[in-house]
Amino acid sequence: MEDKPIKVLLVEDNPGDARLIREMISEVRGALFDLKWADKLSTGLEQLAAGEVEVLLLDLLLPDSQGINTFARAHAQAPEIPIVVLTGLDDETLAVKAIREGAQDYLVKGQFDSNSLNRSIRHAIERKCAEKQIKASLREKEILLREIHHRVKNNLQIISSLLYLQSKHIKDAVALDMFRDSQNRIKSMALIHDKLYQFKDLGKIDIAEYIRALATDLFHSYGVEPDGVKLKIDVHEVLLGVDTALPWGLIINELVSNSLKHAFPDGKEGTIRIELLRSVNEHTFILIVSDTGIGFPKDFDFRNTGTLGLQLVITLVEQLNGTIELDRSRGTEFKITFAEPWC
Repeated sequence: MEDKPIKVLLVEDNPGDARLIREMISEVRGALFDLKWADKLSTGLEQLAAGEVEVLLLDLLLPDSQGINTFARAHAQAPEIPIVVLTGLDDETLAVKAIREGAQDYLVKGQFDSNSLNRSIRHAIERKCAEKQIKASLREKEILLREIHHRVKNNLQIISSLLYLQSKHIKDAVALDMFRDSQNRIKSMALIHDKLYQFKDLGKIDIAEYIRALATDLFHSYGVEPDGVKLKIDVHEVLLGVDTALPWGLIINELVSNSLKHAFPDGKEGTIRIELLRSVNEHTFILIVSDTGIGFPKDFDFRNTGTLGLQLVITLVEQLNGTIELDRSRGTEFKITFAEPWC
């Protein structure tokens, strides 16, 4: 069976150069090309929009468009079509810019022959096909990864629900409190996977949105009255990797839960504040969780306590290679400093 001709569109305003290109591609043995010619970018864009073009040979200096803008307009019109730049501009900087923005090759007039032009056209098509296959594969993997996050979230929510159902049969207050703490920890992890499932970047999570959702859920879990303890959140949009966000979420869960359980006894009113600060070089983060409650006893050493929650916080801070400080001057304030692993 005979190969079908490759449909080539040449956008070139110089008739002499256009004729030379036609002669070059007709000289190649065993090569079949169906060449169409446009002498303006606007005409070329119309032909691209009509379809049936497999590769575009593009001059950058045209009557209605100049320089890299010519490539940008053509690429925007038909991003799936491979583009080989054919130009008299022997400019290395321009060539690099064109390749970075998506050109498959950059050929300078007078510096290529029929064989090199033929190879460039064929390699451009092959590379574009490979790009499409890679993108399709990445889309499949992204869909699969989103499904994994979705299923993990669902499984964690099922575990949380089972703990809640089991807790309804528990009469002991201490055991009931332990069940609720475990349920909230699992919820904080499920919320991470839920945000990752929804966010466009599967490797990052918008921590500000996550903190608001987590803290709101904790206030609801502990039945906080609207006129009682207030929640203040001062967190700007920050994207964190999942390996940092997961322990971070557990830390916030423990510290906010601790404030809700102990800082405001007998209906005492007050405020819980969550702040996230970023250093000038943007490599270091400072997380502050504070409350205006009764505070810890003076002889209380939070680093050597028998409570699981604070032990978990210390362990997670160490896992993040961070530091933690306690300020008791105005209620309770925990200040945690850490950096993203890749920063």
